[in-house]
Amino acid sequence: MTTYNSAEKAAQNIAQQVAHAADQLQLHGFGRYYNAMVGAYVSEVYKTLPYSTFAQMTNRAKTPLCSVEQAITYTTLYGKSHFDRFSSVIGQIMGRSTRTEAVTKTINIVDYGCGQAIASLALLSYLETYVNCENFTLNFYLVEPSQTTLDIAVLLVSKMSSRIAANIVIHQHHTDLAGFLAADSHTLAPADYSLHLFSNVLDIPKVQQIIPTLSTYLQAIDGKQMVIAVGPQYSNNYTGLEQLKQSLGGVTVKQDIADFSVESEIYSVTSNHWQHSHSRGVMMGLCFKNSLDDAGKTDLAA
Repeated sequence: MTTYNSAEKAAQNIAQQVAHAADQLQLHGFGRYYNAMVGAYVSEVYKTLPYSTFAQMTNRAKTPLCSVEQAITYTTLYGKSHFDRFSSVIGQIMGRSTRTEAVTKTINIVDYGCGQAIASLALLSYLETYVNCENFTLNFYLVEPSQTTLDIAVLLVSKMSSRIAANIVIHQHHTDLAGFLAADSHTLAPADYSLHLFSNVLDIPKVQQIIPTLSTYLQAIDGKQMVIAVGPQYSNNYTGLEQLKQSLGGVTVKQDIADFSVESEIYSVTSNHWQHSHSRGVMMGLCFKNSLDDAGKTDLAA
């Protein structure tokens, strides 16, 4: 009974620390959120889930996470570099000039294999900084096979959304990409345009196998489309991006880089200290339209 009570207390404490981190995201943005998640890892998680155990249990984060402790470890390991990479790509594709005009837009954001929605958080951070969103409706579609990380993703997008003036609607899809394409993809609402986010997704062999199906789906969505794909720099990752570009065909290439670098301050779980890191990545930004409207690219990407 004592052991059970101790485990229950530890679980409650970890849940409270994740909730605190989410509050930091709402109040101060992603940097403070990351710091709080590192704090949760250092104070609690590493005692029961050292890196070697995490790597073995998750195949080095290649399989869906199944506990909050794993989610905290993942964020500590990779969250900041992933956020910084995706933020860099969004800024390069969409520009870094402030748009203050209050235009009315409905935008679908589909975050495929969203994990803890780091790509969506980077997009929201960009909108907060550069775009007047008071007349925007943002429909988030979070697609994720892990219920644990999907729950965290919904929480974080909700918290970050409160920092901008847009109307936010969040749709949860507890499934992998194949399941989403087979059963849930028709649920996208009518929109002025749709953003399709792929962060650390297109390197997965199972995903690469269904790229033709994914391409057919993307080409069947009415209106203006933008694909933003980012991942760590290695050949198999860029191969997935290139396969999607070739499968889509006839797209406007906004960005296509097989090796870029961003700087991040991250916590090293192997050496137990903060360090300045250069994170190398691959990126691709593609624009296309599936209807006969007269604009060739989105307002955000102008």
